[in-house]
This record gives sequence, C-alpha cells and structure tokens, in this order.
Amino acid sequence: MHRLIKIRIVRDLEHLEERMRSWRDRLFFLRETEIPFRPAADLYETSEGVVLRLEIPGADKEDLGIDLAGQELVVHGRRRPAPPADTSRVLHYEITYGSFERSFHIPMAVDPDGVTAHYEHGILEVRLPRRQPQVRHIPVREIRENCE
Repeated sequence: MHRLIKIRIVRDLEHLEERMRSWRDRLFFLRETEIPFRPAADLYETSEGVVLRLEIPGADKEDLGIDLAGQELVVHGRRRPAPPADTSRVLHYEITYGSFERSFHIPMAVDPDGVTAHYEHGILEVRLPRRQPQVRHIPVREIRENCE
C-alpha cells in the first residue's frame, strides 16, 4: 500500500514538473527581451603572457567585442536565438540567449599591440602577450655652481 502511494506521489510530482516546464518554455519563447547570460571562462598564465578562453557556442563573430584598458580585459557580445524557421511551438527551451559581458583582471602588464583573438568551434581565445621591459637611457646633467 505504501509503495503504491509513493509511486502515485512521484508521478504527480513528475506531471507537475512537466507542466511547469511547459509554461516556462512558452514564456521564454514568447519573450521580447533577452536574458543576460554568463559564458564560462578559463584564464591561464603562460610563459608568453595570459590566455583567456571563453565558451560562447552559437554566437556570431561579428557580435563579439573585446576591450583592454590597462590590466582590465572586458569581453562582451550577444548570442541570438535561432529556432528553426518552421517552428510552430517550443517543446523544450534551455539554451540561454542574449547579451553578456565578462571582465577579467590581468595580473601583469601586457603589450596591447600584440593582443590577438580567435573564435572557433564556439570558443573565443584571447592571447595577451607579456609586456617586455623597456630599457631607457637616462641622461646625466651637470650642475654648475656659481663661484664668486
């Protein structure tokens, strides 16, 4: 008897969960505004500098932007929804679309002219080379005292 009650409760909960998922899917499909998301990122230090890898599958290269200000790297962009053209109704909706912005503190001085970015198979890779120390020549001036 107890087993039958447990099975019925589990089935009821599964049915309720499916109905809630269906309502959520309809709401998300009909929404006009996009929800910001936070793509996963890895930041590595190498012998040459720093490498950032950001996971953004489904984004177009043209929708991505990278800004470097001192030691602060900001990556921003947008992933647009792309349901099939013949979609009449969403059955399940999990992929997050919309705008994103991630900021990273780079723990060393980098050469801004040497920064490169590559986007392939949904991974954005940004390479920031370490700034090489500059040697500066400091002239020595002679100070003459007036002797009278």
